[in-house]
Amino acid sequence: MKTEKPRVKSAEFVVSAADLKDFPRDGLPQIAVFGRSNVGKSSLLNSLMNRKGLVKTSGTPGKTRLVNFFLVDKRFYFVDIPGFGYAKAGGDVKRQMEAVIKTYVERETSCCGLLYLVDSRLTDSPVDIEALDWLAQSGRHLLVLATKTDKLSKSDTLKSLAAIRKTHALEMDPLPVSSLKKQGMEAIWEQLDLLLLGDPDR
Repeated sequence: MKTEKPRVKSAEFVVSAADLKDFPRDGLPQIAVFGRSNVGKSSLLNSLMNRKGLVKTSGTPGKTRLVNFFLVDKRFYFVDIPGFGYAKAGGDVKRQMEAVIKTYVERETSCCGLLYLVDSRLTDSPVDIEALDWLAQSGRHLLVLATKTDKLSKSDTLKSLAAIRKTHALEMDPLPVSSLKKQGMEAIWEQLDLLLLGDPDR
């Protein structure tokens, strides 16, 4: 399969924040990335930004506990949101993480779109069902991606996309992506460009 050309010229980590007052206030648009813990958010962000290791990956679900901002081409931010379903997090930590996620979704005025990642091999996770239902009610533009499709055959990928669409009552199939093989990145960028232009329904 043809390798997709990288879209990003520069990307840099800016800040980790636990509260709205610490979020960037320069007015640049933000694209927030959500998903269940260990769904592949860090790998996807690194692939989209063409920066190996910029977003730290971890084998420990729930390790990301702050909202992390990455400035892309000096024109917008990718926002890495703590993973849902962090079973190993203690009560106080879990409440803190839930509070910062809620604050971002409900009060960040610079956010122009949300990406939600679903593991293509786990189509009916209760964590995803609850999280996607909540995010869908936020009124923000939401794009669902099916990650790790390199782990499935082509026929199983198609079945997975259909199952995810049905489970979450989506209007269309999620976008299939593989960070490992850099597949699906251009399709994501096409949607991101529309979000950044303020025309997501085109």
